[in-house]
Amino acid sequence: MKPQQRVAIVGGTRIPFVKSFTHYKDHTNLDLMTAALQGLVDKFDLKGKKLGDVALGAVIKHPKDFNLSRECVLNVGLDPHTPGFDVQRACGTSLTAAIAIANKIALGQIDIGIAGGTDTNSDAPLTFKKK
Repeated sequence: MKPQQRVAIVGGTRIPFVKSFTHYKDHTNLDLMTAALQGLVDKFDLKGKKLGDVALGAVIKHPKDFNLSRECVLNVGLDPHTPGFDVQRACGTSLTAAIAIANKIALGQIDIGIAGGTDTNSDAPLTFKKK
């Protein structure tokens, strides 16, 4: 059995917190997550690099965000062969994503990955009862 690999968080980026329906009112989950991920790619010179995996998500997702992680990977200039998967958990999306990436590293499935999440009330989907 292969020994467990060491896992470390090397760094991070984020966008500023703002009140709902103000500065980000016209931006989607994709816009916000792409901005944060682009900051990370730029900060750590990851443009064109193939990573083991990227786990991203949003607390409240639109149906149009069904492949948020993959779209963000393509938007920020990571190698297009970098895989990505979405997670969704109320109040814990980023933590769930980080645990998933850490587990993959610990098990030796990947060497490097990115985890993150976004939340916006300004772009929450409207739902209606069936009747």
